[in-house]
Formats: sequence, structure tokens, C-alpha cells
Amino acid sequence: MGAYKEHMETVLTKRQTAADNSGPTPNGLAADRKVVGIAGKWYDVTTFMDRHPGGDILKYFLNKDATDVFHNTHPVSGISQKYLKSLKVVGSYQYDFDQDPFNQDMRGLYDRLLKEGYFQTNRWWYARKAAVCAGILAAVVWMVAACQQTWVHCLAGALLAIFWQQIGFMMHDLMHHQIFTSQKVTNLVGTFVGSVCFGVSANWWRDEHWVHHMLTNTICYKTDFQDPQVFEPTWAQNVMLFPLMKTKMQDFLVQIQHIIFIPACMIGGRIDAIIGSYKDEKEVRQYVALALHWMWMCALLSLLPNWQEQVMFYTMAACGEGLLHIQILINHYAKDIFLKDELHQMEFYRYQTEQNINISNPWWMDWFHGGLNFHIEHHCFPRVPRHNLRKVGDMIQELCRKHNVPYDSSPFTTVIYRTLNTLYKMKFLFKLDPR
Repeated sequence: MGAYKEHMETVLTKRQTAADNSGPTPNGLAADRKVVGIAGKWYDVTTFMDRHPGGDILKYFLNKDATDVFHNTHPVSGISQKYLKSLKVVGSYQYDFDQDPFNQDMRGLYDRLLKEGYFQTNRWWYARKAAVCAGILAAVVWMVAACQQTWVHCLAGALLAIFWQQIGFMMHDLMHHQIFTSQKVTNLVGTFVGSVCFGVSANWWRDEHWVHHMLTNTICYKTDFQDPQVFEPTWAQNVMLFPLMKTKMQDFLVQIQHIIFIPACMIGGRIDAIIGSYKDEKEVRQYVALALHWMWMCALLSLLPNWQEQVMFYTMAACGEGLLHIQILINHYAKDIFLKDELHQMEFYRYQTEQNINISNPWWMDWFHGGLNFHIEHHCFPRVPRHNLRKVGDMIQELCRKHNVPYDSSPFTTVIYRTLNTLYKMKFLFKLDPR
């Protein structure tokens, strides 16, 4: 065990040192100022960080180039450009991230998508999705209130799970500015859809999810940072996570992680998201919205004849919604993990393309995956509305073939198998590192 620990520390120290010494750095600037690089210019964000509308994502790009991140995360309304122009330029650096031909072509594709309107939303498409969600919820209420049979109440619980899955997809699209470009409208509608309907804080989801998007499959031992979707204390899908598993219980869980992965997501996925969002939420409006969620939930449960059926109904719904948490994780778990600072020396589009797995399915099953089946497209261009992702996928595949870049896509069951197989293999490599 000592040799293993020494080997891991040596490897990770070398990788961290290499990462620290790579990429542009704001040499000569005041040490007490916080700067972010965009297209060759260092912008002073010292006083802007606390009022950044997108949360605290800025802190992960201090003293780093964030050009592609900036363009891909902000709506095309011009507001972000106004914010940028209000910031003081305090220096410059050589912007030479165009050496990768694939990244160059992907930037060209970004401009093409912008010009040809692929970032524009078909609001009627989303209105139909919202109507379907409303219809599902209405069916749940009718089945609970008007029917007495236990099996109908079980079916209503399953329908509520589908409602939560679909409304969760809607929150996802909203908080990515796929539907509205206005930050205020997005936050308001997102609060209703996410916090009131789905029961998870929309603000918490937005902040964590943007970190996941921009720092996909990365960790940092120095600052105890992990991509929010890459690490759970119950399993380790990559050797880079081994140093984080410090207890005998975690040692045991790693040995059975391929067995517990699906049950844990189904049973504990919703509970974990609820606890996480409540624990980290600071905005009063979100707490009011979450209270409204539990008010309508308790009112619905009160329509059931006894506490046994109430428990059965909610358990069916919560465990069924756990499928969404499987869908969220399997697009990344069979991929590599890097140090956070290593990411900053990699080309954005190539990294996002190679770190994601798509789900291959016919168009009539897109509703089931909610756009997560086009995960490569979504991570490269997160503001492209869900209804345009299939067309964008054809364009990215063409560029991948041109530059011999792997485009990883498999059927849903195959991706689940790959995830479980990765977890299974890790148990043979794992050794407890009590650092």
C-alpha cells in the first residue's frame, strides 16, 4: 500500500506541475486582482465575481483563458457583451488556441450555427412539451382523486415519475438559456419549473451544472474540487478518484459498485439531489418555491386513502424518477478523468467531443432522453435548443470524420453496460489510499 500511495503521489504531482506551468498567465499584473482571459485580453473581474449572473463559475477560470467557455455559455442577446465591455482590460496575452484544425472548424461551425439560426428557439415546440407535462400531471391528479383502486394509484406514481423526468428536462433547457435569452425571465420560469414543479432548486442546479459543463470530468486534489457529476462517495469509476476514497466503508462499496450503481441511482438519486439543493441554497425566493412544491405534493398525497398508499405512491414516483439520474451519469462515466488545470491546456471542442458519449436512438425516442442523447452536441454548444440537436449532430459527425476525431455513440443499454463494466474493472485496480 505504501508503494502504491508513493506512486500515485509522484504521478499526480508531475501532472499537476505540468498543468500549472501551461497556458497563458497574467504575468506582471497586480497580485491582488482577479482576471480572466478572453480572446487575448485579460479582464479584471475582482468586483464582478460576486454579482456574476451565472454564479461562481468565474473562480475556476481565474488567470486562465476562457474564450470558448464565454461564447458557449452566454445567450446571444448582447447583454453578456455589455457586461464584458464594462470590465476593465488590464493586460493582453498571445491567443494561439487555433492550432488544432478540428477546433478551428468547430469554431467555424459555431459561427455558422449562429448565422443560420440554430440557437433560436421554436417556442411552440416547447409549448407543446409544456402542455404534455401539464397533461401528465393532470392525469396523475385525476387517478389519485377519482379512482379508488390501489393499482391505479401505483400507476399514478409511475406517471408522476415521468412528469418529474420530463419537467427536469425542461428545467435543464431553461437554465441553459435554450428557451429565453433574458436572464430575469429564465430565472423566474426556471424557478417555477425547477423548484416548484420538480422540487429541486433551479439555482443550485444551474450553478452546479455549468461547472460540470465547463470542467467536465476534472478534479483538483489541491483545492478538493471535483466536477459535480464525476464524484460520488459511493463509487470510483476511474483511478483518478482512488485517492478520494479514504474509508473502509468506501473500500467495501468499490468492490460492489457495479452491483449497487443502478439501485443507488434509482433509490437515492432524487433524495440526494433534494438534500444537495436545499443544503447549498441561499436565495429566499428558492425556499419559497420549494415550500410551494411540498404544499402541492402534500395536497396530492392527502387525497390517497391511507398512509400505506401514500408511502407506496411517493416511493414509486421517486424511484421511477431515479432513471433520470442514471441518464445524467452514463454519458461520462466510461471516459477519462483529468486534473482541472490540465483542462486549460486542451482545446475546448476536442475535449468536449472526446469526453462525452451519445445515446443512439431513433427520433421517436428523443422524448425519453430529453436531449441528453445528443451529449456531444450539447456540451459543445449548450445553448442550442433541444429540437435542433439532431441536425447539429450531423454537422459535428462530418467534422469528426474529416479530422479523424472519435465520435462516441452507442445504444442506451450498451452505454449502461459500458458504465457497469467500467465500475466492475475498477474494483480490481482499487487499493485503499488513506491520504
